[in-house]
Amino acid sequence: MDDPQLTYATLDQLEAERKLRSIPACLLESTWTREAQVEAVVDALLVATTVDDLRAYAHARNTGEWAARIATALPCSPGAAFMRRCGVLADVDPAVLQRVPEVREYAAVVRAFQALRVAGIGEDDGVQTAALIVATAEEFDAMICAPDATCAHSPSAVLREMFHSATPESKPILHALVRAIPNAPADLSATVE
Repeated sequence: MDDPQLTYATLDQLEAERKLRSIPACLLESTWTREAQVEAVVDALLVATTVDDLRAYAHARNTGEWAARIATALPCSPGAAFMRRCGVLADVDPAVLQRVPEVREYAAVVRAFQALRVAGIGEDDGVQTAALIVATAEEFDAMICAPDATCAHSPSAVLREMFHSATPESKPILHALVRAIPNAPADLSATVE
């Protein structure tokens, strides 16, 4: 008996393979090589800046992952891969990022995020939106993954607290975060709308 889902999956895989074969090998290799290079530099910077602090390393990775999820759920936001890297690099000195060609493009967002921590919301542009995504992801992860297990909160409780202190600029980002959380409670969506 044929499984229609298996058939669709096989067709999707064959279509993806066909598309990959149609891309010239030199372009494919250079794109993959570039992405691998960037990821290697991001990893090296993260390891160098967290200096054996496993909690800081995990927090940076989690912040990147939440930033990517928010970007995916937020219309007109930067791409998920871009936001993931910005989130991971959020605590690295932007001057260092500016000097490293592979991560130079993330320096402006990291600088804006770090300024946002200090001064609050700046002008509304793409960099500020990206910085706000990183700030939201960073705050969310810090609250659900508190170092002391007795201080950690449930994602629903954290979101409710974040909505209570939200600014008009941060509310769309928080709504995107709610959409990015699988199986978010229905009452949470009603509370935050």
